[in-house]
Amino acid sequence: MISVLTVNYRAADDLQLLAESIRINRGAEPVELVICNNSPEEPIQLESSDELPIRVLDEVNVGFGAGINCAFAAARGHTIFIANPDVRVTPGALAAGRDYLNANPTAGIVVPLLRYPDGEVQPSVRRFYTWPVVFYARSPVRGLAVTPQFFRDYLCEDLDRTAATDVDWGLGAAMFLRREDIGAEGPFDDRFFLYFEDVDLCFRTWSNGKRVVYCPDIECIHAHRRASRRAMSAAGWHHFQSLFRFVAKHRGLPKRPRIT
Repeated sequence: MISVLTVNYRAADDLQLLAESIRINRGAEPVELVICNNSPEEPIQLESSDELPIRVLDEVNVGFGAGINCAFAAARGHTIFIANPDVRVTPGALAAGRDYLNANPTAGIVVPLLRYPDGEVQPSVRRFYTWPVVFYARSPVRGLAVTPQFFRDYLCEDLDRTAATDVDWGLGAAMFLRREDIGAEGPFDDRFFLYFEDVDLCFRTWSNGKRVVYCPDIECIHAHRRASRRAMSAAGWHHFQSLFRFVAKHRGLPKRPRIT
């Protein structure tokens, strides 16, 4: 079974579309959808069926990482697909992610190519942060002039997007993992309430001797809305807090560990 894990926070409409995309495009795969509902005041109107079993876990707002961990504890699948509610599964994507993990034992995480709803490729993979990147990302001049090379490198603009390739990290909006590579507590460090839980997971994956692989042959749609871009927003504040937690945890901004 493939377990799709997601967290709802006032995104019931998106959840409906995610579930429908799984139903339509799962093929013959046994798939389940496990939802941690971080806004229980908003009932989730999704019908579970033999075709797509759905389990909803109502919680207080525990954050994204802890929510995924709660969903993982209730999941039954060997292959885990973490998906934001605003992700749409495309035909064959779930089976392709599972098959890549099965065929490549050194891959610990597989991240698919993400497209915006209009078909444009989303820049969803990154190199690990450096201090120039951190400061430029929050600079008021970002987007007003020519993007410096160090930031283009961070965004992996030189990446070969025609074949599977190793990357430092990918957005936690969509990623495949094996159950056996995940500890009993779940994939994420739930001290990251929102943001950097994916950076941390990918760094730990590399540190444990497994690779993070970007597979452009596997595609999903992501109706991405980057709320953290505005520094004074609640999401922007969570981003700052998570950055500080990441730096404290890893005693700086680490580079990708080498696998021998």
